[in-house]
Amino acid sequence: MDDGPSKIEHDLLAWEELIESEREREEKERLDKIKDEKEKLNEIKARLDRVRIRLDEIKEDSPSLTESLRTIFSWRNYSVYLTTSWIFTAFSYMGAFFNLYLLEELDWGIVLIGGVLSVVNAISAISRLVGGYVGDVSNRKHLSVVAMFMMAAYNLIMGIFVEFTWIIIALLFFSTMEIFKGGSTAYIMDNIPKQHGGLGISLFSAGRVFGIITLGLFVILTPLMGFGESMRLMFLIGGLFLIFGTIARAVLLEGTTPDVKREGISLFRDFIQENMRAVRILLRVVPGMIAIVVIDSLSDSLFKFGAYIYIYEKIGIEIPGLIFMTILTIIVSVPMLLGTGRMSDRRGEKKTALIVYSFMPISALLLIIAPIFPFWVPEPLYNQAETILTGLGAVFSTPFLAIILKSVNDAVWYLLLLTIIQKNLPTQDASKILSVFWFLVYLFSSIGPSVGGFVFHYFNQVDLFSIILLLNIIILGWIARQGLVKSQEKNRECSK
Repeated sequence: MDDGPSKIEHDLLAWEELIESEREREEKERLDKIKDEKEKLNEIKARLDRVRIRLDEIKEDSPSLTESLRTIFSWRNYSVYLTTSWIFTAFSYMGAFFNLYLLEELDWGIVLIGGVLSVVNAISAISRLVGGYVGDVSNRKHLSVVAMFMMAAYNLIMGIFVEFTWIIIALLFFSTMEIFKGGSTAYIMDNIPKQHGGLGISLFSAGRVFGIITLGLFVILTPLMGFGESMRLMFLIGGLFLIFGTIARAVLLEGTTPDVKREGISLFRDFIQENMRAVRILLRVVPGMIAIVVIDSLSDSLFKFGAYIYIYEKIGIEIPGLIFMTILTIIVSVPMLLGTGRMSDRRGEKKTALIVYSFMPISALLLIIAPIFPFWVPEPLYNQAETILTGLGAVFSTPFLAIILKSVNDAVWYLLLLTIIQKNLPTQDASKILSVFWFLVYLFSSIGPSVGGFVFHYFNQVDLFSIILLLNIIILGWIARQGLVKSQEKNRECSK
């Protein structure tokens, strides 16, 4: 009897200890869990803080579009130069119809046109090379004034005369303008902040919208006056506007002559040495881009030489239709140009280049199949558009898709190349580097018109676009494998 209560008490005490131990264990687990959760929350908070700091850094490095524009336009010279360059751009679209004008209105043969344009492009190439040196030893403001005056003279002569000799004189003004154009371009490029380089350069291309006004007037005049008379009147109007732009640059721009030391060597030897140095810089920093430019310049010149003639003669699109195609090209291209400028500021050049150039082979392919599939809509819809407004039906043609793809991507492509040069190469040699770059473009593009004229005369016209398609595929493959520029470390080494 005495042992019973003692055993019960012992068991109760054991249970109490067990329960208390379990409670302590559960409490410890609960506290440990709370501690772990607090540590996880602190870790998440730390990560969020790091992300917030990184976002602030990105925001500082990538200012808004409004802030970028405010920074760029704070320099008065930029505003003046930009406005006058828009005049230049607005009337440059008349060049799209130049070959057709010589062929249809002045009765030049296709082989003669190709030969003359090849010589003109070769002169432009040499002028660009010389212009690179001139641009680095002369007052670039003066060069920008002379460049615009030369373009004005070209337009005025083309607007007044139709004789062969005068056309050649006008083309000489046009080609030798490149002596002054390199320094003119460098004048503005080396003053745009590198942080906003893509946007600053792309704003020059935004002047393409004024080409809508130019071509709008042209499409109105053509049915009233005829193609030839309308071309001459537009050249004349363009020449007068360019004279006003020349005066504005002379009066409003500011500039100084750079302090250049040649260390006692001759002018010619200095010219050779400096251009060779520019070549070495280009080959070290952007070797892939140089190889691509050589091939693309030939492809581009072939396309520009033959596209409108091919569409006019083989597809049957009349002059008003060609003008409407060009107008819509401008409308589409401007926002893409601005977007590409920002894209190249934020993404790598290789990715941007692949996106841009991937459309080039498609444009050539569309022209190849255009005789088989002339319209991308039912033909009655094309005819209905033509009854509404002469030439409007051209926007429903397959060549329109080809032209708009080619024109937009050409503009965006060269904008990208100039942005790469502006970002990766030393600004003190900007004019020489640009001159060598454009020398290569013009030199290899000078082959195009002669080849194009030969193919058009002795072979089927569509064969020209088969050649272009092959060249475009080669370029696209090169970009995918090799890229355009070397690493930033190597860029800095080349800049020293």
